[in-house]
Parts: sequence; C-alpha cells; structure tokens
Amino acid sequence: MENPNQAADKQKAVAAPIATQALQVMTGAPSPVVTGPPRLAPPPEAEVLEEEGEEEAPVPVLPAGRRRDIPRPEPPEVPSQWLARLEHLQKGLQDVKYQIEGAPEDERQGVPFTDTVMADELPLNCRTPAIAEYDGTTDPMEHLSHFENAALLYRYTDGIRCRVFVTTFARAAQQWFNQLPVGAIENFQEFHSLFLHQFASSRKLQKTELSLFVVRQKDDEPLKEYLQRFNTAALEVPAATQEVKASAFSQGSWTETSSSP
Repeated sequence: MENPNQAADKQKAVAAPIATQALQVMTGAPSPVVTGPPRLAPPPEAEVLEEEGEEEAPVPVLPAGRRRDIPRPEPPEVPSQWLARLEHLQKGLQDVKYQIEGAPEDERQGVPFTDTVMADELPLNCRTPAIAEYDGTTDPMEHLSHFENAALLYRYTDGIRCRVFVTTFARAAQQWFNQLPVGAIENFQEFHSLFLHQFASSRKLQKTELSLFVVRQKDDEPLKEYLQRFNTAALEVPAATQEVKASAFSQGSWTETSSSP
C-alpha cells in the first residue's frame, strides 16, 4: 500500500504541467520553444550547384505550330554562265589530275586512246573546229586536211588533236572508232594512218594528165564556158605542166581561134 506522501507527490507531478499551461493562457506568455537536433549545413558542392543553377537561363523552345509558320529562306539563284564556267573548271581540274595520276581504269575502259592521250591537258579556251562531220562516204584526205588546218589555227597538242578529231566523226566513222581496241592509239600519227587506211576506198582517184585530154568543148558551148570548165579540171591535176595543158585545151576546142588556158 502506497505511502500518503508518495501519493501526494504523484498528484503534484500530474498537476504541475496543467497548472503551468493554465498560467500561460491567463498571462499570455509564449510557450517555451522546443528545439530539435541542430540542422547540418549543406556541403560546399551543393551550394555551388545551386548557384550555377540560378545563373543558367532556360532555352526557349518554340511550339511546333510556330516553327512551321517560319518561312525558310530560298537558296540564291546562280546564273547559268557561272554554272557553265564552274563545269568547265571542273573538267580542267579533272584533266590535270589525269595528267598527274593517269585516267581511272573505269573511264579508260572501251576507249582506244592510251593514258598519254587521255592525260593531255585540255586548255580552258579550247575550241572545236567548224568543219563538216565525216561519215565515211567522202574523201578522208580532204577531211583530214580541213582538220589539220583548224588544229594548226587553235594550236592543238598531240593528245588534244586525237580527242578533238574523233568529235568530227559520224555514222560509219564513229562506229569504226568505237570498235578499235583499248590503247590502240598512242599519238595522232597513228590515228592519222588508221583513219586513212580504213576509208581508203572512199578516196578520190588521183587524176593524171591524160584526164585533161578527155575534156572537150560541146557543140553549142561558148569558148568562155569551155575555158572555165577546162581550168576547173586542170586544178585536179596539179602535176600537169603548162605545155600539157595547152595541148589538151587545143585538142578539145572546135573553134578556129583557140587559146591556151
């Protein structure tokens, strides 16, 4: 059984907090501050990250609809003459590369020219001759002479002569060139010989002095017209002497007063 003194102490312990709270309410005194454990300071690295995060500005992102509304700038129009000039320069650079390294195998395939011909540098101002195409039906020597005159005018190198000469071919001549074996032409002299040999049957027969004696004045032909026709025929026989020309003209004329050409 508890001691009367102990029971009184328990009652005081229970009543003391209640009395204290009642006194605080009546007097308006603040409640005692209950403090918990001390708060730890953040580590230095966390502070640095927070400061950097405050300085970093957000990147604005446009909505998808607004991005579609922004017009895209169109590329500037390049003049046609600039494009042509650029293409010509690229071709010149390619020829220079061929001159140094040689033409690639895939580009040499099927081409009768050797590497030396293909690597010859093409001038920037290179021009093609304004002569008729050769199709294999006319005199090859005449066509070759016309081309040689143009090549002399434009100062073609040996390799350029080969590559430009083939651009004057058509029909049968072009087919013949396409059938030549790879690397068959090393220089223009070889090309010249192969060309004349292939189309030798199309060459005009060389006329002799005897052909002038066949030219006769017609019955109703004036002397002046006969003289012009005889001189035209004589041009095809450059080896004929003046004596032969005079004799042939005199025998072919039926007029009483004949004159030498």
